[in-house]
Amino acid sequence: MEKINFGYSLKNIPIPAKQGYVKSFIDKTGKFLKRIRWKAYFFDNPADPNTERPQTFGFPSEKTPPPNKDLTAFENEMYNMIKNIHYSESRRSAMQSKFGSDIKNMKQSNDLYVSADKTTNLYKMSKDEYNKLLHSNITTNYKKDGVASKTSIDHQAKQIACKLGIEDRAECYAPRESFITLKDHKDNFANNPKCRLINPAKSEIGLVSKQLLEKVVSEVHKKSPVNQWRQTASVIDWFTNIKDKRDCRFFQLDIADFYPSISEELLNQAIDYAKQTTPIDNSTLEIIQHARKSLLFDQRNTWIKRGNPHFDVTMGSYDGAEICELVGLYLLSEIKVKFADISFGLYRDDGLGITRKLSGPQTERLKKEIIKFFQSKKLKITIECNMHQVDFLDVTFDLRTGRYRPYRKPNDTPLYIHRESNHPPTS
Repeated sequence: MEKINFGYSLKNIPIPAKQGYVKSFIDKTGKFLKRIRWKAYFFDNPADPNTERPQTFGFPSEKTPPPNKDLTAFENEMYNMIKNIHYSESRRSAMQSKFGSDIKNMKQSNDLYVSADKTTNLYKMSKDEYNKLLHSNITTNYKKDGVASKTSIDHQAKQIACKLGIEDRAECYAPRESFITLKDHKDNFANNPKCRLINPAKSEIGLVSKQLLEKVVSEVHKKSPVNQWRQTASVIDWFTNIKDKRDCRFFQLDIADFYPSISEELLNQAIDYAKQTTPIDNSTLEIIQHARKSLLFDQRNTWIKRGNPHFDVTMGSYDGAEICELVGLYLLSEIKVKFADISFGLYRDDGLGITRKLSGPQTERLKKEIIKFFQSKKLKITIECNMHQVDFLDVTFDLRTGRYRPYRKPNDTPLYIHRESNHPPTS
């Protein structure tokens, strides 16, 4: 495995070849004209204001808008404009030439370039080495399955889609292959590389589940007196409001493999907690539970979760973040009751809290009790206590000075968009 860093952000855009540019131009123009046709159609055929519009959950229509004679000349002029564009051979800048050279070398290489999980690094490795890592991460929590599970999931998804009136919009389960990213910020990464398994294969009912869960989480979040953070600014506000910082000590925890470790029992407990704040009907529960039926694919096999093949919260699922936040709100409510003397908050799977004037033995007892609490929810954590300073998210907090400053992973090099990138000019 070889660490690769190109020295520029991968968000830079190279100048495309003429053929690729024209194809993209035609595609985008076609989509633009399709939207214009729909606008014209609904303008000429206004909906009855007394008729309730169907809920489509953001799924686009698969229908083609009818042609409009008033738009014919406009559409022809748009396509003629593309056809009549003249291209000049301009000399590329040194940076654009480097983009092209690097892309060419990657395409010609027999090795794979694998992204790091939380840094800007790439790692070059052989196909066999990558497949070994991928297989190892899959077999840790998954076992092989046949095609019957996919057929069953598609059938149930169709029934739900019919009830929602989106059967002509939602697609069946697409067998997209799983992949890994590398956790190069972990200790001893060179000798024992840790990976994050990403599963891009998912039922589109998960898009519906995501929207329903967003409403539930929003309602619970507003009415719950707990610290669930969604951005760095919220953590900074919490830190700023800590009184007598010199008398406090940080404790920091990380929930190991949070998404896949969420059990069906834990999710049900979180849903029961949410029901105390906001109504959740049986239809919503059915959709959330169906979105948990997940399959994982590699080049040759179909895999299902060990232990409970009909329940999984995957990295990459449409509603995974919302499931994580709902469970987090439940955990925080339990912690607030069980550990009333501490101030604690969560950002997804990262937790940060403070204690006041605890002795060494008291701190150790608290640590063991917190570990025991998470074990009761079938979650494993790593925890550090009695600290004056911590690195949390992208900020370093210091209780002795009362100050905070930006933080980056030690092996993460800041990279920027080059001025010669093919980005559209700013207005």
